[in-house]
Amino acid sequence: MILGLDLSAKENNRTGYFYFNNQPIFGILYKNEEILNLIEKEKFKYIFIDAPLSYEYPYRIEERLLYKYGFKPLPLSLKSMKFLYERANLLKNKIMEIDNNIEVYETFPRAVEKILKLKYQYFSKVFKYKDIYDAYLSYLSGLFFKLNRYEKLGNLILPKI
Repeated sequence: MILGLDLSAKENNRTGYFYFNNQPIFGILYKNEEILNLIEKEKFKYIFIDAPLSYEYPYRIEERLLYKYGFKPLPLSLKSMKFLYERANLLKNKIMEIDNNIEVYETFPRAVEKILKLKYQYFSKVFKYKDIYDAYLSYLSGLFFKLNRYEKLGNLILPKI
């Protein structure tokens, strides 16, 4: 099973999640403990997360490649992005403690959206928050990955049409 996460830099802010288990399941979580409980309960095999999982100052290979393709990711030199990186890696390590067979991948919803020609306005009545929509886009990266229809930019996974 695949989990899409739109991780926030701080636990006080919304983290969107999306997965499919006989029906679409989505919502908002806040605390790391809530995220980890969901992962442990649902036994996900793949987690696709909208957050940097590596760090290189000022730009990682992932950002350089995204810029090359016309996407505009935020640089990790921003304080909020550094916080996001730190939280994402803390969670990734705790996920590995739950089950070392879970695969955690980074994705970039704005690129997924552009590649798949989607827009939030199409989904705004379904997803109350854009965080959930971004989690859905992260989930779609996971689907394309499972179908072997993906492109890898450094360690970042994007759909390939």
